[in-house]
Formats: sequence, structure tokens, C-alpha cells
Amino acid sequence: MRIEALVEIAAFRESWKLPEAGLDGISQGVALSLAREAMVAGFDLVKPKLTNEEGDLDAKFIVFDAEKGFLEDKRELIPIEEAVIGLSLSFDRSLIEAIELDWRWLGPRQDRVAIEIVSSGETAGRFVTLEQPRVIWKSESGPKATPETPVPSVKRVTTFPFQKMNVAAAVFFMIGITVLLRTGKKNSARVAVFFLAGVAMLFLVRLERESVKPPAREELEDTAYGLLKNIYRAFEFTQESAIYDALEKSIEGDLLERVYLEIRESLELESKGGPRVRVYEVALRECTSANVAGSDDFWSEAEWITIGEVTHWGHTHERTNKYEARLRLTPVEDVWKLGDFELLSEEREQKVSRNKAASNE
Repeated sequence: MRIEALVEIAAFRESWKLPEAGLDGISQGVALSLAREAMVAGFDLVKPKLTNEEGDLDAKFIVFDAEKGFLEDKRELIPIEEAVIGLSLSFDRSLIEAIELDWRWLGPRQDRVAIEIVSSGETAGRFVTLEQPRVIWKSESGPKATPETPVPSVKRVTTFPFQKMNVAAAVFFMIGITVLLRTGKKNSARVAVFFLAGVAMLFLVRLERESVKPPAREELEDTAYGLLKNIYRAFEFTQESAIYDALEKSIEGDLLERVYLEIRESLELESKGGPRVRVYEVALRECTSANVAGSDDFWSEAEWITIGEVTHWGHTHERTNKYEARLRLTPVEDVWKLGDFELLSEEREQKVSRNKAASNE
């Protein structure tokens, strides 16, 4: 659960004794410290019953960018009329269905404050005023995840690796018969050896071996896409156990924890409980494969982009990232899973629409 507020510092200039011309490094630090204190003491959580001290509070000067949303304002001198602090109080709680709070913190020249509440994947923005200080939020539908993307099943083929032994068996039988006809029972031991060798060859010929059929190009792309899509889908859940359960369907072995930690870190813009990117589109651009020597696994070199949305301080914007990686596809019974993962590159791209992403598949 996360509660955010945007505070215009000009409303507090006199009460906080801030310089009128602008905020330098020292006065910025003073304003941030006072804003943190005011945020913690400035509202009461009626539901759920949590004290504000239990939360993890982040405060920074921010500036709005039309393309990227709110960014940290790193100017050495910020004009007082442009100074805005973004505060975010995060609680390590999920699956909260209702929130009620009473807001008491407004500046002397401030008639309203923008409040953002985020919980269970849902976001709600409110304005609080002196006349209407209570904020009531209820989850309309609860957390939902998009349907799983189907992944092609593992196809197996039966082969006879010693089939060419038919010729060797025939040769041994012919030699044995020839020796028997020429020498009679004098060389019965030699004849028996040749016949036994022929029988052994016939036994080997009948041995079967089941192996994984290499996926065709289209099937390989569907497999890689389905696994990637379902891995990102897992992070639509909020509880860690639910995320792990969803990931386990697509990832094999010890790789599970590593992928969980790496993707969670890449999706969370700040510390735990901060705004998280919700990936709604995965576009596979390239996918090639090669067999792993001595096994049924396949290494696939893949390139894909993800498009997601993130909401922070009332503004929702898109984030697009491009990845290149080597994926080890491992057959587990009749299911393909990700057995290993080597990230080759990751970069942020300009905004890409869904239609443009799909055209690159």
C-alpha cells in the first residue's frame, strides 16, 4: 500500500522560514525535513489500523516532464514558486480492500492537496480540502491478472539409434553359415560366436530411444514468447507467494529465485512498496536456437521489448525497455520451462505504441 502527496512549497514559505528568492541546497534540505515531519503527523489512518511510523517515507523535489512523468528536480537553486515536493509513504501490506484516512496537513495559503492511494494494483487520486479532509477508497474488483499465454507442449520422437546394425547382423549370420558349410562341426565354436554376435546385433537394432523433437522456428518463437509473457504476468500479483507460484510454471530449478529478484528490481522504480511498472505488452523481435550438446535443452538468443505503465503522484506514463538475452529452454515432462538465463543487454527506449510493438514481432 502506498500513499502519495504533492506539496507546493510556496504555501509554507513563511511558516517554514524559507528564502523568498529560491531554495538552495541548504534550504532544500530544511524543506524536505519539515515535509517529512508534516507528512507523518499530517494524517490519521482510520482503516487499516496502521501508524504512520510503520511506513517507509520517501521525499524529494520533483519536476514534471511531459514524456517521462515526474522526475527528481536536481537544480541547485529552485524558485520558490516552482518548488514541489513529492512524498510517498509505503507500507509493506498488500490485498487491502479499503482505506480511510483523515488529512490535516494544509499550508496557510493552500486550499487543497493532491493525494494518491495505491493498493492491490489499483490507483485512486483524490483532492483533500479543509472542508473535506476524509479520503475513502474501496477496491472495486480486487487484484486481477491477465490470462496465461499458452506455451507449445514438448514434442518427442522415437528413434532406433542402432538400426544400421541390421547389416552387421546379416554379415555375422552369413559368415557363420559359410564356416558351417565349409568345415562342418569342426569349427562349431567359431560358428556359435558368429551366430551369437548376429543375435546381439538384432537385439541392439530393436532398442528404442525417445528424444525431444527440435521445435520449428514458429514453435520456438511461440515458446519463448509464451514463457516471457507469463513471467512478466506473474508480477501482476502483489503477494510474494502468488508471484512465486506463477513463476514456477515457467521457470525450472534454482533460476526461479534469481529471476524473481532481478525482474522485481527492474519493475520497482524505488524501494520495496514504491511504484511498480505493470507490463501489459511483450513483443518478441528475434529468436534463434541451437541445441545444447548432450541434452534435449535448447539455447535461444532472443530480443524483445516490454511496454508497461507506471503511476506516480497522479500521473500515468509508459515505460518501454528492450532486452537481449540467451534463454535455455528445458523440457520438464511435457512442458517447456526456462532453465537458464543470460542477459546480454538492456536499454530504455522511447515511447512505443502497442501497434508499433506488434508490427515488430
